[in-house]
Amino acid sequence: MINLLLFSDKRRDFLLLLKDGPKNIDVIVDELKVPRNSLLPQIKKLKEKGLIVRDGDDCRLTILGNIIVRKLQPLVDAALVLDIDEYFWVSRKLDTLPSCFLGRVGELKGCCLVEPEPEHVFDLIPEIVSAFREPSRAMMLFSYFHPLLPSFFLNVAKKGIEFPLILNRGVFERFLTDFRDEGEEILKHENVNVFVLEDNALEVPSVVAISESTLILGLLNKWERADRQYVVSCKPCAVKWGEELFSFYKERARKVTSLEEPGLCDPIPPESAQK
Repeated sequence: MINLLLFSDKRRDFLLLLKDGPKNIDVIVDELKVPRNSLLPQIKKLKEKGLIVRDGDDCRLTILGNIIVRKLQPLVDAALVLDIDEYFWVSRKLDTLPSCFLGRVGELKGCCLVEPEPEHVFDLIPEIVSAFREPSRAMMLFSYFHPLLPSFFLNVAKKGIEFPLILNRGVFERFLTDFRDEGEEILKHENVNVFVLEDNALEVPSVVAISESTLILGLLNKWERADRQYVVSCKPCAVKWGEELFSFYKERARKVTSLEEPGLCDPIPPESAQK
């Protein structure tokens, strides 16, 4: 069965086309852009395995076929996502994603890998600046610090949109020590809710940024460094995946309403701040 499903793109794509209901062979041939004669032997094999039923030129999935296709689609989606750049995924510290979200990585389908051009290597992530230039909503998580982040957060806050912001303790410490004025100004905006992740054992991506139509995801590399490569997707399923990931961390974070709260100025171990 595995050989039947995975060793032929024609058979796999044919089955996936039937997941929404019966289709005529001529319609399938047109969508797959393959000769009819090359598709007929594949249809015969799928029929012999009990995965499809053929009625004249119409084909539909059997109950068994429906079960298989429901499992096959996520596998194909995941393979397409991981195929955008093999080295990128191999070099990532993937345990910074909770296993329940890593298992749904196929929902990032349609994503691309971006990194800034050499002339922008020291700038804030251009894709984030662009996505949040005129947003109707914003959600952001950062576990690494960039000196332009305080002014960027403040600019987003001034737009008046609901803006939940999650920082790990190390990044927040930079606001307390080096950018306190900007931090206090950000907290004055009623539309902004700042949360701090204080659990040093909790693995966190370097960036999760979500606008109404874009997800930007940054993952630490194997050396636990935040480099300049990011996954970007504008697909609704990817944005929803990002929203749920953001909520996962928000539920585990402490809301901050003032920089004068007890405990905020307590020292933290140096290893808690991700590079």
